[in-house]
Amino acid sequence: MTPILKIFITENCTSCEEARRIATRLEQDYPTLAIELIDVADPHACVPETVFATPTFMLNSRIVSLGNPSPEQIDQWVAEAEPPFAE
Repeated sequence: MTPILKIFITENCTSCEEARRIATRLEQDYPTLAIELIDVADPHACVPETVFATPTFMLNSRIVSLGNPSPEQIDQWVAEAEPPFAE
């Protein structure tokens, strides 16, 4: 199963600009990770009730970061994730 990282963002959020940059880096560093950017303002977006702030990072349906994570936090997610995510 491909791990999925959902990043919940909004358009006028300055922290969300950094979240977009993080998503781009993650796509390059972890090609086996599926990344979805979800705009919570989109009326068609599926936003879980547990998401109450932006940016929120959710890995495989579990919130792993409220706000932008540090590179160390991301490394920890990789280390704890099930294969094929951990390389």
